[in-house]
Amino acid sequence: MPIGHRRHLRVICSCDRYNYGDLLFPLISRQGLAAIGDDYEIAEYGLVPSDLSAFGARPSRGMKDLYRDVEAGDVVLLAGGENLAQTWFAMHLSLLDQDGAGQHVRLSERFGSSLAEWLSRRKMGGGQPFPYILGPDQFREPVRVMYNSMGGWPLRHFQPHKQKAITDSLQNASFVSVRDRESAAILHGIDPTLKVRLAPDCVFLLPELFPRDHLAEMASPAVRELVRKTGDFICFQCNSPYGDANREEIKRQLAILAARSGMRIVLAPTARIWPFEDHVFLTALAGELGNSAKVLPASATIYDVAYTLASGRLFCGTSLHGVITALAHNVPFVPLATSDPKLGNNIESWGLQDSFPMAAVADLAEQGFRALNLDRAWISDQAEGLRSAARDNMRQLEQAILAG
Repeated sequence: MPIGHRRHLRVICSCDRYNYGDLLFPLISRQGLAAIGDDYEIAEYGLVPSDLSAFGARPSRGMKDLYRDVEAGDVVLLAGGENLAQTWFAMHLSLLDQDGAGQHVRLSERFGSSLAEWLSRRKMGGGQPFPYILGPDQFREPVRVMYNSMGGWPLRHFQPHKQKAITDSLQNASFVSVRDRESAAILHGIDPTLKVRLAPDCVFLLPELFPRDHLAEMASPAVRELVRKTGDFICFQCNSPYGDANREEIKRQLAILAARSGMRIVLAPTARIWPFEDHVFLTALAGELGNSAKVLPASATIYDVAYTLASGRLFCGTSLHGVITALAHNVPFVPLATSDPKLGNNIESWGLQDSFPMAAVADLAEQGFRALNLDRAWISDQAEGLRSAARDNMRQLEQAILAG
């Protein structure tokens, strides 16, 4: 390596679409791994090039760029998300609008999932069978590959040969950290020799890397004013499929919460990708709830979302990173149960299921009042324990990077 040449940490995640948690991973990685700055420059990659800087995100290059950019001595870091068991087809859908996604789904139904997967992989220039599973042998230069804050519950339903291909690739990684016990158990069930660290999601470090006062400075004037004028409030979020299926009950439960608590409701969309599109349902819901609710503006950035969640008295929602942001800032929460077990898997992994059980929509108000009455000192202790574990994991990752 030439004298004075700096290596790169090439951070890869689903940061090429507006999904709150995915857009945080590059920021958390960049700030949380600051100690490597003398040795490594950091660059971000999604599956396709993207610039969501208008929403507070880091611009990112694409998978084709990654293959070209990698140099000897680099570290390729898969930096979070439920991405151990993703497909090119599913990721492609999340990059399309409603019409485009519908057309691609119909193509899959007509010609088969294998062809649809191949077309999606080709569209995004993928050289590997799974979008977020990369091995050192897939690059022309010698590199190390690491994984942090990963999840992958759907892996349990993959065919055995696909499961083995994934764990075989993970065996060649220099660091593997998963964020829930279910993912760790699945990986160990496939390959008991695989070395996997279990640690809370790195977004638990948000209050340390971006303190609430800092979030306030980075939030838009409109959102700062909304938070100030609203006073004590309850924050609610859900995706459009869940909201459309439970619209009337959600309205009834939020009305009960608002009336009995004396607090207004702030609706905070966290996803703007097909098929979730929180903003579509929550904007309509705000109009139906009248003066008891406000919704974040369409221009809301990830800093606006984080500041709002950190400022509420209670968070209720389907979003894993909505829950993590709230709890990391010592805010109680009500996790809403959906068909996706990701949120429940994480809550059980953190040992919080007794105090914060998964809630059916009909139990939203009751569990909300219960959560509001939990001891705040206890919540603070739980949050600090999770932040500490996430901090230790980040230091271990830092050491693994610098050891090369």
